[in-house]
Amino acid sequence: MTTSRIPVALGLVLATLGTFGVSCTAILAPRDDVQRCGTADDCDPTGDNRYVPACRFDEDNLDLDPSQVDKICVADFKPSVGCDEQSYINSNPEHVYSKAFDELGDITRYAACAPEQLGSLGCLPMGGACNQGLALNELGLCDDANEATPMAVQATTEELVGQDVRDQFCRSFFCDDRFVCNTSTRFCVVCDPDKPFGEGGCGEIYIAGARSCAYDDDECAGADVTDTDVRFGCGG
Repeated sequence: MTTSRIPVALGLVLATLGTFGVSCTAILAPRDDVQRCGTADDCDPTGDNRYVPACRFDEDNLDLDPSQVDKICVADFKPSVGCDEQSYINSNPEHVYSKAFDELGDITRYAACAPEQLGSLGCLPMGGACNQGLALNELGLCDDANEATPMAVQATTEELVGQDVRDQFCRSFFCDDRFVCNTSTRFCVVCDPDKPFGEGGCGEIYIAGARSCAYDDDECAGADVTDTDVRFGCGG
């Protein structure tokens, strides 16, 4: 699974990120030299709808005195991309997100694993054991041991029904598979493995032993992306 699909044509040099890191900035380098700043107002626009300019020291120089040394311009993910499906449905039932949630957010789609599927990826174990190569994750579901892949999750509560659709909205807008919809704040965020799934935590919903088809791994929109450009799987 691709972790990030950020286009290189932006001219943004991405800072080093862990697989599920929270340091989500890119150095803006419109010229050969790094652009210096006192505040974000001194920075050039990012030229990308997914980013906003920010002014800060890099992580190795946080102890510098801003009254003595200029900060640098960085591009930070836009913090105000709302993912509350109900607000889209209420304002425009024909919006691509509204239609996708209406189709894919139905509770009847989230089938449990059949008895013969127990022990497989995304399912409960069979007789306390998972299939070869799998192990129980913290939710008690069979999962792979690759920390680079999201944790397998089931929509076991009403609150989690449709979370795959919400998360795909955020993934598609930012063109980055680490993004999820935090249902507590109703904004898209980079997932944090220390938070519960649905509230900013990392994971992917499995349905009847298969990864939800709501996730779409195809190419996504570029720098001019709007919320009408988001894409969903399942043929949507």
